[in-house]
Amino acid sequence: MYCRALMLTEEDLKSFEQRGKYIVTVVGCGKIGLPTACLFADAGFKVICFDIDPKIVSQISMGRNPFLEPGLDELLRKNLSEGRLSATNHVREALSNSDIVIIAVDTPIDEKKRPDYSKLENACKDIGLNIKPGNLIILESTVGPGVTENIVKEILETSSGLKAGKDFGLAFSPVRASAGRIVQDMIRYPRILAAINKQSLTATRALLKTIVKGGILEVSSIKTAEIVKLAENIYRDVNLALSNEIALLCERMGVDYVEVQAAANTQPYCHLLKPGLVGGHIPKDPYLLIYEAENIGVKLRIPALARKVNDESVKRVIDLIKSAFKAANKTFRRSKIAILGVSYKPNVKEIKGSLVINLVNLLRSRGVE
Repeated sequence: MYCRALMLTEEDLKSFEQRGKYIVTVVGCGKIGLPTACLFADAGFKVICFDIDPKIVSQISMGRNPFLEPGLDELLRKNLSEGRLSATNHVREALSNSDIVIIAVDTPIDEKKRPDYSKLENACKDIGLNIKPGNLIILESTVGPGVTENIVKEILETSSGLKAGKDFGLAFSPVRASAGRIVQDMIRYPRILAAINKQSLTATRALLKTIVKGGILEVSSIKTAEIVKLAENIYRDVNLALSNEIALLCERMGVDYVEVQAAANTQPYCHLLKPGLVGGHIPKDPYLLIYEAENIGVKLRIPALARKVNDESVKRVIDLIKSAFKAANKTFRRSKIAILGVSYKPNVKEIKGSLVINLVNLLRSRGVE
């Protein structure tokens, strides 16, 4: 059986009714995958959410949003009730009739700060065993440069016996969105896009235009797109490290950092941030790039140093707490401290990557309840 996804044009997806002829499977229904699925369903496509976690599949099927994301509840319930969205943890059910497959699985780092692509590799094996000629595969997961072509493409080709660019389409288009506003960011931000060949690019562009209003930014190669996504996140990490360092200096010199920040940021090219504990995907993304750089003999000093500075910010918070106890003539050890808020940013139901967990563990190790 041959499907037509690889031959897609904007003309093919002009109307809501035309889009309903295509089945989109989203592999990995986390905080990026589920909004992706809901937006495509809302645009008219028939969408299958596939996740190996039966709890997530059950929640989605019952219309319960696992994530605290504005706008996602309504999208989920609406498209479930109107029959355009479904969820499963059965591979064949999810992929056997699919035209377009979007990969949005997690790409974490291990204890040694090295990329762990095992979830991505397993997903690609499952997809490869079930794809047909003419399918379009799009990777949304954040990965190091070269991973789409050296890991994703290779596994898809090996497990399917098909060739990328000839028998099936392959593209990379990372999502630019922040927790707490993922749905609106996915719609309004320009979307980075690169593909294995022109046909894959044309088909993916046509597909993305049905949900993205901020425009599609095509770049010259998949590696370029992979680096763009990482560079954006590393920029913020480096910027936060600078802000944390200047805040430390201000504290020791008796200067108000908030005043410094406000005055400095009146210069259009200055973007000092609030000092603090960074979380979410930002702490792991620099290591995806550092790892690939080291493989070709390049040492990325600034991203590595920024990560060290920001990781050490937890110890700085403890020093500030101890100073406050001392100023109040209170004993730090065996004291009781309440921490209000565990997620890495306000109004986000997400603790993964939150350094507040590290803070709690360090406080406990020093005798604090």
